[in-house]
Amino acid sequence: LLLIDIAATFGTSVGVTGQIRTTSATVAVVIALLMAGLSVRFKHKHLLIVGLAFIVVSALGSGLAPNYAAILVFYSLTGVGMSMANPMSQSILGEYLPLDRRASTMGWMLGASASAYLIGAPVFAYISGVGGWRWAFLGFVLPMAALSLTFAAYGLPRPRMEEGGGNGSVVAAFRAVFTTASAAACLLGNLMINASWSTHLSYSSSMLRQRFTVSTGFASMSTIVGATCFIVGSVWSGRLVSRFGRKRLTVLLAAPAGLLLLVAYNLGYLPLVLVMSWLGALFNGMLYSATSSLALEQLPRFRGTMMSISAATGSLGSAIGTAFGGWILVNYYYPQVGWFMGAISLVAVLIYHFFSRDPTGKQ
Repeated sequence: LLLIDIAATFGTSVGVTGQIRTTSATVAVVIALLMAGLSVRFKHKHLLIVGLAFIVVSALGSGLAPNYAAILVFYSLTGVGMSMANPMSQSILGEYLPLDRRASTMGWMLGASASAYLIGAPVFAYISGVGGWRWAFLGFVLPMAALSLTFAAYGLPRPRMEEGGGNGSVVAAFRAVFTTASAAACLLGNLMINASWSTHLSYSSSMLRQRFTVSTGFASMSTIVGATCFIVGSVWSGRLVSRFGRKRLTVLLAAPAGLLLLVAYNLGYLPLVLVMSWLGALFNGMLYSATSSLALEQLPRFRGTMMSISAATGSLGSAIGTAFGGWILVNYYYPQVGWFMGAISLVAVLIYHFFSRDPTGKQ
């Protein structure tokens, strides 16, 4: 939403400024791989708390960044924090909940994450209009991150079972993830899906503002509707898993999730662009919930390792998507960005269909 404003402050293009997300995602890949080993040796709750602390530092540093290089560094700490917090929060589901409740809870968890866009878009637009984009970090992201850190440290009850913090073999955990065909397929499919959706998240508001000359407020309202659709999709998908199964639902959703974005970026009529974009958010919300639930059940013994490596591939996908999307914008324009998102989503369909399986037995 604020890429154009940040670019104007530091005298860079939107495509170049968008690379702060690329850097953050690239750093997240490295940290998530490190987390895959740490999750075997350390308790998941403790790793979650450390990750949230990094997000607090990132918000403070980004809001105070004096130049582009500084925000590039501080924003990358968001990647560090998210690569720790996301997989550990998902892994903790296996410690707190039985199998029949995990899919629906995963949907609610992803929906809650998307609510950050729902709440953040109007807040960002208002705060940036009053005090500039810096206060969007300092006045919203920072206090919310600090609140999350406090809750994780003092609000989580004792789990049914506690994973991590033992003397498990890190080598055995990595071997299990990469030598299990279905687990590896889930990782590769996750990379493709994240590349598509992260591209849309990075450039959708800029696309509306540059192609249709809408205001920041209008773009933020579109983001609100899109986030609402994503939340509804995430929660709804959790219920659909019990009916269709994790794998089948993933395969059914992957193609329309990407093709709707392809259409949105290639239409020239604003109302249809908005509808296609919002439908794309709905399907991607359902897809993220289904794929996360599928990955969570691949290797119960090494759940923390699996979800950490899944976070790494997701971050790598985000880096690829944002970087390639920025390159496309520099050399072409938004319609070609749409074709990129549609193509990699179709590749994800093939990967999940032919190589993944649902370990819970419902294919």
